[in-house]
Amino acid sequence: MVTQDFTAQTKELIDNLKGVCTSYGLGNDGNEFKIITQVFLYKFMNDKFGYEVKQLEPKLAAAESWEKK
Repeated sequence: MVTQDFTAQTKELIDNLKGVCTSYGLGNDGNEFKIITQVFLYKFMNDKFGYEVKQLEPKLAAAESWEKK
């Protein structure tokens, strides 16, 4: 069930990124793939970093905004 939610959210993220690229004139362009890939990888790495930091420092996991702490 969690995997299905993750898959649906990932597809929604990619569709939203494609919509942004299309609205700025980059739809069906070779650079569209590069932009979507880079943004997707940035988000993945950012989420992974946040998860790892919260595992190392439990008080950050309890904080309302771990970035500000």
